[in-house]
Amino acid sequence: MARRGTVTCGPATSQYGRTAPVWAASEGHTDTVELLLDCGADLQAKDRYGATALVRAAARGHKDTVELLLDRGADLEAQNGYGRTAPVWAASEGHTDTVELLLDCGADLQAKDRYGRTALVRAAWRGHTDTVELLLDRGADLQAKDRYGRTALVRAAWRGHTDTVELLLDRGADLEATNNTGKNALALCTSGACAEVLRSAERLQRWHRRRHLTRWACTLGMIEI
Repeated sequence: MARRGTVTCGPATSQYGRTAPVWAASEGHTDTVELLLDCGADLQAKDRYGATALVRAAARGHKDTVELLLDRGADLEAQNGYGRTAPVWAASEGHTDTVELLLDCGADLQAKDRYGRTALVRAAWRGHTDTVELLLDRGADLQAKDRYGRTALVRAAWRGHTDTVELLLDRGADLEATNNTGKNALALCTSGACAEVLRSAERLQRWHRRRHLTRWACTLGMIEI
């Protein structure tokens, strides 16, 4: 067991299976994490839930700690027991700056947890509109579905996150996308304001379709002439 001064850097764990670096990273104690790593602590050690120091720091939005861990070679694709990578966890908690850092370092934007949820789906589900916007700007798949067939729009509507729903619609989310039981965003919506946004979008969509069909019919008429 290595020591530096009075600091123990060995593999001792807590009742949750967390080593000192995992605990320190979870609390955002960047200097302590650095000291422990300098002593030779295992960067990739996982707690009993399968989370590494990087995953724990990202989940709590400790950007400086995340940056240190990445500089030291932390595995960007490491998953916890639920299959969540650092960016998926950070997005789920709305830590936009941390998500951006992870993406800048090459994290997989489309990674899914064991339930098939991407960072976008989880951010939308929790109503983190700023994070959703960042992910969309970076090219996240707007129509990706989780294992239950729910898109980001369906998830956001189900939780009544009106601002997130509006953003997703503005970016082209499919209003007609349904989950595995055949229900779309409007059918699952839990908020009156959110439902009105969806109804307005449906009316606008129908108007555009009628306009397109009218133009198409006129074009056929011109060709026949």
